[in-house]
This record gives sequence, structure tokens and C-alpha cells, in this order.
Amino acid sequence: MNKYLIIDAEKCTGCNSCVLACSFYHFDLFSFAKSRIQVKKDPGKAISKPQVCIQCEEAPCISACPTNALSKDQITGAIRLDKELCIGCRACVTACPYGGVLFDEDDSLPLICDLCDGNPACIEVCQLPQAIRYEAIDVSANKKQGSGNG
Repeated sequence: MNKYLIIDAEKCTGCNSCVLACSFYHFDLFSFAKSRIQVKKDPGKAISKPQVCIQCEEAPCISACPTNALSKDQITGAIRLDKELCIGCRACVTACPYGGVLFDEDDSLPLICDLCDGNPACIEVCQLPQAIRYEAIDVSANKKQGSGNG
């Protein structure tokens, strides 16, 4: 049973700690542009919502990649990017129906959550509000019930 990031937008304070933790984990710097997670804000409704790859079972981003640069990690179930195969075409960005694939303009590479190799940095900094959790979910049970998983 794979673990997934679970988003509870009602608990999100909009602090962006998850965004900065992600960029620091992957690039050793604090950068909104280099994070695999973004916090979308609707100031009119005073709502903040973390937006990140939900690790779709079907993964349209993988199917859309013309060079097979994307795959599923056998251990974590996360989407993996082979930078050597990626041509920066953004087909994966366009294919994602949830806006979970971002693009690094500096490196011309997609930014897709890789679950930090099974220990997501965003979870560590979101412990008080717990707007983001990392939990095991049986997606096969959801499929049997007809609810699916993206």
C-alpha cells in the first residue's frame, strides 16, 4: 500500500513553509520558483491551498512524456524524473489535470513531487496545522468502490 500526500486546505494557514522546505530539500536554497509544491491563495475567500502532484494511479504525465523520462518509483510510488532523458518539452505539465506538475525555467525541467524519497520535507514543517499529511491509502479499495484516484 503506497503512501500519499493528503491535503486539508481548511487547515492551511498560507505560511508557505512547505514551499520553502521543498526547495531547500531539493536545491539547498529557499525558492518559490524551485519548489514542487505551491500554495494557491484566494484572498477574496481567505483560503490557501497547497497544490502538489497527487501521484495519480494512471499518471497522465508519464504517458505524455515523449522520451520516457518519467516513471513510478517502485518503493515509494512517486513520479521520478530522469533528467538525462528529459527534453524540457512540458508535455507532462500540460497533461496533468490537477496542476501538480510545475516547471523550472532555469533548468528547463519539470518539478514533480518525488515524496523526498519517502520522507517529504513539507510534512516536517506542517506538523502544527497538519494541512499536509503523508498517509497510506489503499487505492485499490477506492477503485472497487468507483471513486478512483485521479
